[in-house]
Amino acid sequence: MIKEYKTISEVVGPLMLVKDVENVTYDELGEIILPSGEKRLCKVLEVNGNNALVQLFESSTGINLKESTVRFLGRGTELPVSPDILGRVFDGMGRPKDGGPDIIAEKRMDINGLPMNPAARDYPSEFIQTGVSAIDGLNTLVRGQKLPIFSASGLPHANLGSDRPSGQGKGEAKATSP
Repeated sequence: MIKEYKTISEVVGPLMLVKDVENVTYDELGEIILPSGEKRLCKVLEVNGNNALVQLFESSTGINLKESTVRFLGRGTELPVSPDILGRVFDGMGRPKDGGPDIIAEKRMDINGLPMNPAARDYPSEFIQTGVSAIDGLNTLVRGQKLPIFSASGLPHANLGSDRPSGQGKGEAKATSP
């Protein structure tokens, strides 16, 4: 049985605190029902004792702390799937956006996916020598790794990220004799 809570204690930006909740879990979806009957979605970010901190997916405008209610749906974010979704247009929550009818789901699929297993990654093996001793010695780079380079216009920062020898830019070919 889904309970409705009228215990919204505060709303700050996209976050809302709901007090005195029971059996609410992390990542669970919730519905906020405004006094006008409008429904907005939210997601549980943290449960601390009997308090739930939720993230609002839509604007907090119009949420009345005393009159608005929240009900938690007991599931995470899911997408209804069936052959009827082919050729359709949806919003970020999987609701039809093209004016067509709602999808009658054959199955509901969790959109979050599984977390990556860092131990299953390939071990890095291709060292990239930048020629900058602070990077090569203290923060070695391997192929496929990203390196943010903060520089100013006109400085040779592009040479760090290229495989080309210094002075050989894009579209330039080094002339060699046979």
